[in-house]
Order: sequence, then C-alpha cells, then structure tokens
Amino acid sequence: MKTTTNTDPTQIPSVSWEPKQPIGLSVGLSADAEWVLAMGNGSFAMGSIDATPRRRYHGLLIASQSPPVQRVNLVSAMDECVRISQEHCCTPELAIRLTKFRFGDDQSPPITMQGLVGFEHSHDRCVWTYHIPTQQGAISIRKTLTIPDRTNAALLTYEIQSPVDAAMDLTPLLAMRDFHELNHAGSVGIDDFDTSTLNEPAVEGVRVDRGSLGVNLRGLHIKWTNQQTIYTGIRLDHETHRGQPDLEDLFAPGHWRIEISKGISQTIQIELADVSVGTVDWNGLADTKTKRIQSSINHALSSASNPDDPAVRESIAMLASAADAYVVDRTDLKNGSTSIIAGYPWFSDWGRDTMIAMPGLLLVTGRFDEALDALTTFANARQDGLIPNRFDDDAGPAHFNTVDASLWFVHACSQWCGATSNPLPKSLDAACSNILTAYSRGTIHNIGVDPVDGLVTAGSEDTQLTWMDAQRGGVTFTPRHGKSIEIQALWINALRAYARLINPMRPTEATALRAQADLAQESISALMTKGPSRGLVDCLTPSSQTRASHWERSNELRPNQIFALSLPEVQLPVAVRDDAIHAVWESLITPAGVRTLSPDDPSYHPHYSGTLMDRDAAYHNGTVWPWLLGPACEALMRTRGFDDVSRATTIQRLTGLASVMTRDSVGQIHEIYDADPDSNGSHRPDGCPAQAWSIAETLRVLILACNPGSEPI
Repeated sequence: MKTTTNTDPTQIPSVSWEPKQPIGLSVGLSADAEWVLAMGNGSFAMGSIDATPRRRYHGLLIASQSPPVQRVNLVSAMDECVRISQEHCCTPELAIRLTKFRFGDDQSPPITMQGLVGFEHSHDRCVWTYHIPTQQGAISIRKTLTIPDRTNAALLTYEIQSPVDAAMDLTPLLAMRDFHELNHAGSVGIDDFDTSTLNEPAVEGVRVDRGSLGVNLRGLHIKWTNQQTIYTGIRLDHETHRGQPDLEDLFAPGHWRIEISKGISQTIQIELADVSVGTVDWNGLADTKTKRIQSSINHALSSASNPDDPAVRESIAMLASAADAYVVDRTDLKNGSTSIIAGYPWFSDWGRDTMIAMPGLLLVTGRFDEALDALTTFANARQDGLIPNRFDDDAGPAHFNTVDASLWFVHACSQWCGATSNPLPKSLDAACSNILTAYSRGTIHNIGVDPVDGLVTAGSEDTQLTWMDAQRGGVTFTPRHGKSIEIQALWINALRAYARLINPMRPTEATALRAQADLAQESISALMTKGPSRGLVDCLTPSSQTRASHWERSNELRPNQIFALSLPEVQLPVAVRDDAIHAVWESLITPAGVRTLSPDDPSYHPHYSGTLMDRDAAYHNGTVWPWLLGPACEALMRTRGFDDVSRATTIQRLTGLASVMTRDSVGQIHEIYDADPDSNGSHRPDGCPAQAWSIAETLRVLILACNPGSEPI
C-alpha cells in the first residue's frame, strides 16, 4: 500500500492511494477511510475510498436547499456493473460490480469483485482506477467524480479501455431525503417517486421527484432504460458502529448501458443535478475554485515566511487547501453572506466554531473580505448581546445557548483588524460594544459579571453553555456552570482587545474596560490558581447551599486553562503560567491532540465507543480533540517567550498532527480521537471526519511558529 501527496507549492495538494492488493489493506489509509468534496454552499459529496456507502451522509450529491442548511441526500451511490461474456472471463463470474454494497443479510450482490487499484483525492474531485482481469488482459476503468463550486450538481466521468467487447450498466441509487434521516427498510416504494424522461439534445436520462425534492440524471451520448426498482436493506457500517439504525432502502429509476468495444477508448459523462440547476460551466467553476485555493496556499506559505523544510511546506499547503471546504454561502438572511460550516458531514454553521476557526481558515490565508462578511453575518444575527451558538439545520430560528461564542467573536474582530491593519468597522464596533455591555449588565442564561470579583458567571445545573456541552436524556456530562476558566480568559481578552481598538477614539471608555479586565485577572490569580497538578482551576461552581455566596473549586484537570495562556491579552504571573503549562503538557497532550480530562480522574473515559449515552459521557471526559493542540502549543510558546525550543516543539507537534490527513481522513482532520492509544500506540479517530477548527487551529499556530520575525499579538 502506498499513500502519497502532491506537495509542489505551485500546485494544490492531492492525496493518492494504491493497494498492494484490491483488498486486505494493513497500514496507512484503509479502503474505508472517508473523503469529502465541499461545494461552498453547504452542499457536498462524501464517501469512502472503495466507494462503498457506510453512512447515511455518504452520497454523490448532498444538496443544500437553503445554503448552507436544509441539506438533502439526493443521489446516494452508483451501482456500476461490468458484464463480460464468459469466453473472455478468467473466472466463472460474468457480472463484476465496482462497488461492494453490503446488505442486511450480510450478503453482497452476487458475482461481485472490485478490482480497485488506485484512488486520488484533490480539492474538487475524486478519481478511482479499476483493473478488471480477462483472458486477453485487463479492462481499465478510470472513474472521476467532480463537484462544481457553489452549485448543487456532480459530474461522473468514466474513461474506459478494454481488450475485449463488454458492457457496463450504471444504475443511480437515490435516497431523496433529509440527510440526517434514513429510508428505513420497507419505508419507500416505487410509487413514492415520480419519473419523467428528459427531452434534451444528446441526453438520455430522467427527472425524478419525491415530494418537494427533484433531481435530474443526465447521461451524455449513452442509452438509458427505465427499469424502476428498490434496493432493499443496504447496510451502512458506520451507523452500525455508532449504534444507530443502519439499513436503508434506495430507489433505482433505471440504468444507463455502455457498450464497450474492444480496443476503443471511450469517455462517458453523467451529470447529477438538483432540478433548480441550469447549465453548469464545469471548466469555469473549476478554474475559479482552483485559483482561490492556490491563492490561499500562497498566502499561507508567505505568512509562514516561506519555510525551507519540505515537510512544513507540505503541511501548510494541505491545511490551507483543506480550509476552503468550510467557507460557505449563507442565503437565508436578508442578503447573501459568508459563514463557516463547523464540520462535515452533520454540522451546520456554529458561532463558537466559526469565530475560533476564522483566523486559521480566512486570515492566515488572506481571505479578509470573506472574514469580514462572516463576522457581519453573526453580528447581524445577535440577540440579547449574544451571537448565535448555531444556525438551525432546518433554517429555523438561531440558537443562543452559549456563553463563549460572543467573546470569541470579539477576539476574531481584533484578529481581523490586526491581520488587515484596518480599524474596526462601525457595525462590528457596535456589535462588540453591545456584547461587552450585555455581559457587564447581565443577559439570558444567567450570563453576567459578578461585581465582587469581576468574573463572568453563566448557566445553571440544567444548561451547557461552554464548548464542553454534551447533554442527553437529562444528563449533563460535564457540568461547568458558574465561572469557567476559559470564559474568564476570553472575557479579559475581549475587554483589553476592544479597549485597544477604541482607545484612539474613546480613551475614557477604553480605560474603564481595562480596569474591568485587571479586576478579573487579579481574581483568577486569587481564586483559580494552585488547582489540580498546580494548574488553574477549571471551574468555580456555586455552592448548592441555601446561601450561595460560596464557590466550589473544581478538582478536575482539564485543558480549558490553556486559553488563559494562549489568548494574547491575558497576562497572568510567570509562576502561574509555568505551573499551568506543566500540568497540561504532563497529563493531557497526545500526538493526536489534547485530552479533555486527566487519565487519573475517576470519570476518565479511555475510549469513545458504545451507545449514544456512552459516547456523550466520553465526549469531553478524556476524548482527545485535535483542535486544542494549536492553542496548547501557542500557550507553550507564549509562556516560553517564543524561544527557538518552543517554536521547534510546536512545528514538530503540528506537522505530526497534519500527517493524519494522509492516514486517518483523506485530506482532512477528524473531530476527535480516543483518549488512550491502541496496542500499536495509535489513537483511533472518531466523530466527524472533517472538522473546521481541527484544520484551522493547526494551520494558524503552525504559521505562527514558523514566523520568528512576527510580533505575536
């Protein structure tokens, strides 16, 4: 097995895969490793290297009906069956399927063989290469799936060469449902779908409608046969693994037939498109996306002072290319705008994730206008002094159950000003002022400043307002209501950053804000130091006694204290920072990211597995998060004065993390990893296979470490 990347800085990186054998992979990317192709409007295609559907979210065309949400799985897969007459076949098989579907009875379709010998993934396409043996040599099939920019369509291209006469049937399998749901066994029938023949020049195919959903299936210069059927009980392995319903029925409206002639090269194209899509300029859209991503890579390398180390350049190029997937259009507001998808496949655009990821996705890649647009998107949606925690999957009202997203927003505004050397625009100035005033005076979810110590308190036993927000069945798995350490760090950082931005215009107001920050910082030193392993206390929780004037110190060692060390405006005493760095790096740092709880804690979960309740219990109680490694490394560098050793450690750690993009998830970084390694010393990936802040924070801090001439702010 060979995994390679194209790392020429003049080209966009790609990931390729070649097995020693068509099956039985043992190292590197496995056949079930997942890829995603994002269209820039919330729509995407997603699957595994061997093209076998394994999730409800796998599909050739998952289209957003209200960008970037209301997503539907229109076309799940293509059943590709090569038919060879027995006289040319080196085995008894006559029908050879390129995709090995799994069924509920654990039986694959009869007479099945894959023949997959190669796979390549780049920013806008996946390519599969198949060799099918015959007595006269191998039939070669090169299949390419291409997605356009900001258009709900997909293009399948088949390049075929054969030493014998043969045929191939291509049967589209349609889900046509909400992408979170499944067509459970027996839940759909042929009568649920309306089909009509397309009447277009040189095109054969059909339009299929199911309720409000419609898709056009266009084959160019290829014969279509109406033959409606239901593929029943397709098993989705990842759903089985997650303890979810795992069987689905799919509608097949018919098939295209390719007649393969001996010795003649053929190229066949099939377009899959939402019925709202007109003519697609495939070349023009591809050129637009390629230029955009190449510009991002060039800017990122320049931001890193164009490092000489090829491994570092490779990591930066891959991360900058991957970053593009998360930047999306949002069109459900009064005007079109920009937002950031938190992860693929199931996340929408979250306020917290957007603000944390923005510097790495958009600022270090030079996409300043889009960053401003995204900031404006969330500023315009704020309510009660809060930006949304997330926008709704179904285009309903935004959700505001967060204490940290709005403070991250102020930080992102400050970072935008620093990256562009521009003053804070009036609309963002108003938003930042509104947020800080709301926190000072008090707002929803018991969010407000304690006048005694200047610290922010938030929430109750029934709420989860920080990023450690797992809750299910009335169970709060990481109760952190009260005064959480990262919220205090974000509060201090927001006050001082905003004061710095407005000082030239409103110095009196700036002075008052700095005084608030000073009080809060003094209170951290007085109330939240000398915690577990001499690190910072994770949370101060109000006593359950009748007179709730007492605050109980958490005895859990968690990573949230790193933000009191990594955020640029927080300036804790040197001894406090040294103790906190030692506590975090001694117990929580792994090659895959940062543990969310010390292994010594009785609530520690070494593995993310089991039922949904089991998984939620582990989610922030040990489970490793890659995105935290960036701020953990930044905290180390800031504590060590950005010396050569801390920079070198950061580069080594983050290039190591970036290497998982050719090992665990194709060209992306997972959301989470198991807290404990397996017998081979590797942490198993899980959760979302493509996560915005995993990419963004790795890229941002890697660039920061590579630029010794920069003035860290």
